[in-house]
Amino acid sequence: MLDIFAGLVALIGITITVIFNTRYKNHPWDIYYPKLAWMRGGMYFCFCYTLSYLTGAMELILTSPIVTAEQWNNPNWRIYTACCLTFIIGAYSILWCYFTPVFERKHNRLISAVFGFLWGSSSGQLFLSIWLLANMTPLPIWGAGILTFLILGAYQPNWHNVYWDHYIAPEHDTPLTQKIKASCCHIPNLLILLPYLAFYDNYLFFVLAQVIACVSASIGMRFPAPWAEPSQLNYAVRTDAKIPRCTGYIPSDPKTDPYTPFYPGWKGQKRA
Repeated sequence: MLDIFAGLVALIGITITVIFNTRYKNHPWDIYYPKLAWMRGGMYFCFCYTLSYLTGAMELILTSPIVTAEQWNNPNWRIYTACCLTFIIGAYSILWCYFTPVFERKHNRLISAVFGFLWGSSSGQLFLSIWLLANMTPLPIWGAGILTFLILGAYQPNWHNVYWDHYIAPEHDTPLTQKIKASCCHIPNLLILLPYLAFYDNYLFFVLAQVIACVSASIGMRFPAPWAEPSQLNYAVRTDAKIPRCTGYIPSDPKTDPYTPFYPGWKGQKRA
């Protein structure tokens, strides 16, 4: 059954890739196109799921116990698990969302949550796959943890700055919020959850933590439905480097700008 599911996922990914490259590859980038964003996201999701299957991560998630009796009776496990959940919910449902400009996008919580689930489950499986691959090296488990952190620490900001934040996610940052989210959400996420994975091997919980984070982020940024109309304004700003990077939205006056309600003295519009 798992083989069939993985085969279908790979087939869907190939189909989306073929359609995208034959019909939309040279589509001009001037404003945000939700349909194309979902197609690009779909290719990423299918890749992560396929990698998870190939590394054995998907099987571990489905076959390993959610929690063992020994863990449940261990107060350290319960405290660590509670701390992880508290951090993920607080960091992404509250802090991440607060420091997220949403511009004029309308709420569609169900669609945003669907995208967030696909994003979180695929990213969680990608992280877990890297963890498993790192543990195939001769390194001790703590060394594999450091290697995983270094790989993901290099991958995440570059993937988001170069591609994800421009071609998949609608604009949802400023230069300031990029720093806040990296230092208060993304880096602590790995620093807290990777040791948890090393100590307890709770594969499903590790992925679910990323699902909670990404569902919260998707709803917070008001991720649009694929059938939503393209944005009439291009808020995305990129550098002029050989490999352009997203800088985030740069307001002319952050204290009065209507889209950045988190600067001291801000007097712009409030979020709807």
